[in-house]
Amino acid sequence: MHCKIFLVSVTISLGFRTIGEGMGHRGLGVDPRCRCIETESRRIGKQSVELFPPSSHCKDTDIVATLKISGKEICLDPTAPWVKKVIEKIIANKAP
Repeated sequence: MHCKIFLVSVTISLGFRTIGEGMGHRGLGVDPRCRCIETESRRIGKQSVELFPPSSHCKDTDIVATLKISGKEICLDPTAPWVKKVIEKIIANKAP
């Protein structure tokens, strides 16, 4: 009987620990991987663009555009000429 109680306690404890590990980074606002897996190089409609610099979880700078009308998020190709211009504009606007 004591063995069953012990096994149930250990199982529950490990379950909570696993859930905590999975939620740990997201709860802190940190994504444990890159945001962008695929990128778009074609021009898109009106959007707001956000840059996510490299981190310990992602070596790349992710460039995410949020479409004004639909709210859909699209990852942009940083090598596309039009995206480079958008990035330059963002950086210029942030300069003091």
